[in-house]
Amino acid sequence: WFDMDLSTKPYKTLRYNNTGLRSISMHKKLPLFAAGGEDGIVYVFHGMVYQDLMQNPFIVPLKRLHAHKCDKFDGVLDVVFHPTQPWLFTCGVDQTVRMFTER
Repeated sequence: WFDMDLSTKPYKTLRYNNTGLRSISMHKKLPLFAAGGEDGIVYVFHGMVYQDLMQNPFIVPLKRLHAHKCDKFDGVLDVVFHPTQPWLFTCGVDQTVRMFTER
């Protein structure tokens, strides 16, 4: 998370996945983003940036989804949000595509 006006260094570094990340997706309308890693786990976050520059961004982890089985160093290949609904689609090395909803 960067604020280029404040500094050239990241504001916050999130370390949730134990292995490397394969894909990150941000929802177009909702304050959600997701990160899928080589360990087969997808993390969903709520993230907001305020108009007031003196107020820090708000980042909260919401869900940890065991989305796909791992094949040595690969798990989740891609994550993408539905354009209007709070649905998350993932595909993995286990040759499956999965859809996650809010419930």
